Amino acid sequence: AGMRHAKKLSITPNVIVGDFDSVDSDVLEYFKNQNLDIKQYPCKKDETDMELGLDEAINAGCDEIIITAGIGSRMDHTLANLQLLFNLLTKGIKAKIVNENNEVWLIDKKTVIEGKAGDIVSLVPMTQEVKGVTTTGLEYPLNDDTLFFGSRLLAVSNVMLSEKAEVEIKSGYLYVMKCCD
Repeated sequence: AGMRHAKKLSITPNVIVGDFDSVDSDVLEYFKNQNLDIKQYPCKKDETDMELGLDEAINAGCDEIIITAGIGSRMDHTLANLQLLFNLLTKGIKAKIVNENNEVWLIDKKTVIEGKAGDIVSLVPMTQEVKGVTTTGLEYPLNDDTLFFGSRLLAVSNVMLSEKAEVEIKSGYLYVMKCCD
């Protein structure tokens, strides 16, 4: 439903890609009348619309991507979008998924978290083990700890002590999440 959101927010995209299975005909016509680069794919395809959009961004040379509307009511799409962060990270592209309550990015080395004192930060492993997790600037610090996928979730709902915090890992892949209710 990206086109509907773009129209509602008065955003004119550089390119529109997808199968358009969830767009109303009047919204599609609105964008077609603007002579935009529109690439329609069949509904039966091997990529999600998000993957197609990210491929366009990568091919255009983007080195930083902020995914909006990637967290939604369909958990399958949300989890798939979170996994797409891995592909972007391995290509050297800085990426995060954001919505009104969350910022999520994937790390394989040190990162700085910016916010304010009291912000909630959670660290969730993407890989079976994330070794050497060390944090600074969080209420409950970790020092060279190991986090495990599916258990030992001791890094959920931590609290920022100031405007910046840091997370460093030695191996593995770790989701960093800044969340609010």
